[in-house]
Amino acid sequence: MLYRGAYNFLCKTSPITSKLTCRRPLRISAYLKQHEQKLIINMNEAFLRHDHESETFDISFRFVNAEFRIDRQFNFSRKVNSTVSNLLLRINTNIGKALNSKKNKRKSKHSNSQEVVPEECQSALMLHGSPIDGEVPWESLLKEDITNLVLVISGRQYIIKYNFPWIENITLAKCMLAGFPTYPVKFETLYTNRTESTFTWFKNDKSQSTAQNWQEIAQGYIYTPQIMDIGHKLKLQCLPQNNGKTGPVFEVESVSHVEAGPGHCPFETRHLFTSNKLTGECFRVTSYNILADLYTDSDYSRDVLFPYCPPYALDIDYRKYLILKELIGYNADIVCLQEVDKKVFDNDLLPTLASLDYDGVFNRKGGSVTEGLATFFNIHRFQKLDFESAILGENVDLEGFNVVWESIKNEKMKERFLCRSTALQATTLLSIDNPSEILVAGNTHLYFHPDADHIRLLQGYYALLYVHRVADAAKKKYPNHNVSIMLCGDFNSSPDSGIYQLMCEKHIPSDYKDWKSNEEEALENISLSHDLSFASACGTPQYTNFTVGFADCLDYIYYQTDRLKVEQVIPMPSDDELTQHTALPSVVFPSDHISICADLKWNNTI
Repeated sequence: MLYRGAYNFLCKTSPITSKLTCRRPLRISAYLKQHEQKLIINMNEAFLRHDHESETFDISFRFVNAEFRIDRQFNFSRKVNSTVSNLLLRINTNIGKALNSKKNKRKSKHSNSQEVVPEECQSALMLHGSPIDGEVPWESLLKEDITNLVLVISGRQYIIKYNFPWIENITLAKCMLAGFPTYPVKFETLYTNRTESTFTWFKNDKSQSTAQNWQEIAQGYIYTPQIMDIGHKLKLQCLPQNNGKTGPVFEVESVSHVEAGPGHCPFETRHLFTSNKLTGECFRVTSYNILADLYTDSDYSRDVLFPYCPPYALDIDYRKYLILKELIGYNADIVCLQEVDKKVFDNDLLPTLASLDYDGVFNRKGGSVTEGLATFFNIHRFQKLDFESAILGENVDLEGFNVVWESIKNEKMKERFLCRSTALQATTLLSIDNPSEILVAGNTHLYFHPDADHIRLLQGYYALLYVHRVADAAKKKYPNHNVSIMLCGDFNSSPDSGIYQLMCEKHIPSDYKDWKSNEEEALENISLSHDLSFASACGTPQYTNFTVGFADCLDYIYYQTDRLKVEQVIPMPSDDELTQHTALPSVVFPSDHISICADLKWNNTI
């Protein structure tokens, strides 16, 4: 079934690439007009912006002349080694041109009127009420306290606000779906604290042909359009703030209307088990491979990998709204994500989740791969003490692993291991509710190839040693704390593989079948052991990956059973839900993986 909102989104895409159709770059003025952006500067303010390492500075102000109906923002960029008179002359010239243009138009309407030469626009720069010598270079002023600088233009005073919060660009999404969160897909600012700033949402009155009648509907960085918003445009107004300083208001209107969403998604049923936020000794963990745009934006993915999924539902500009709604609804305290595009982390996940009191870390995979791992945590539940990451193929000298590595004689296998882009991250978190507890949250995504069980075994062993080393360092640094380990991720390994046995049974013998998953790279006389008591928090669901070509359990939250215990496992989707649209991804499942989620509890006290 093709839902109306999804159909409208599809109609906006190119039939060949399924990507949003791009136009050639617009000039700034045209861009602002197209996106209906407006910066509202008070008439008595001028905003001066300068980075101390920059050779230029910028100044902006709003000039109003009621007689000639001028209401215009002027922006100037000058070199710091230029003089005060250099800027003042430019201001005089530009405002003079604006006045002349208006007067010439008025003269042309009254051809018999006597030509009047406009009075020259005069400007000055004042400090403590006294004019500043025009030959003074700006670089000397910018090194001093310029809080008392005033710009005077045609007798009107403009108080200069130096490095106040400033918005350079806000862009709203091209597609807004009822029932799914929307937010600025671009939020480019200077000297601005997003969490301190004020965001107000409006929708237009459809009955007004001019669409200028706006009704306030919500406040906050995120807004979830309602059914009654379908067919309306949205407007976002932002008042940037930072440490008590307030910049000019910035407004932006959406280029499209709110559309109908895909209806009920299976993860919303799972949200019934996570509607509460945990407190005290319990915390909730989610692990999710969200399917990177890198692997969906190609003819191969559309025609071969996921031919059953409509192209619009593969587009990251559609999927990211489902991903965010799903993650937000879990109310998790720790979220470990795999296959995270860098642009999605920067523009969507981090700013949106930060507005809900999460902090996050990201690191790319090795080589030229643009996707990687991200770990988020609720700042009211955990404090980040440390963060480390590694590309496994670039750090085989890890203590403990180097012994195994040196005993491997198969050079072909070694070369394959070294060429992998597999990444690992470890975030050391202090529990705020239980300050004696520290958790090392590991996150990884192991190599995927079907004939690489031996590679994954070594990668899994590496990951264990790595998080163990991080935990040992935390114990030394914080001797009065309990330190627990958790290792989440997409392990690309089913429960009957060596990875699961390595994690849960602590040992892989030298004759284990996985060592010969590729005959040319077979390993001999290699055994692995560790001393961590691990179990899978969500057990072994039938599926955590579900496509037409493959379906099995690949994702796990491994936890230390002597330090933590499981309080609740969030139920997985039913077979009927998974097959409703053939397989994953689909219009209601944004990834080919299914998120796993569990509530854990501290199992020890000092």
